[in-house]
Amino acid sequence: MLVAGFSFEVLFMLWLLILTAAHFAVSIIVYKDARTLKRSALGLTPMIWGAVAFSLPVIGMFIYWLMNYSTLKQGSN
Repeated sequence: MLVAGFSFEVLFMLWLLILTAAHFAVSIIVYKDARTLKRSALGLTPMIWGAVAFSLPVIGMFIYWLMNYSTLKQGSN
């Protein structure tokens, strides 16, 4: 019983480590891409886009793509 509890704790900590690393990776990717844009959607800085992507990893990255690269943005020009 104690071994099962220990392995669950280790798996949970490993999951948290992987999740945190994925959050950082997504936010860095979005930040670096936002720096390459001439003009970001809504006038947001790359740092703010990175924070959005870190706070809401999958949804934040989708919002970033939608606002900067989708046909919705191209139609508003």
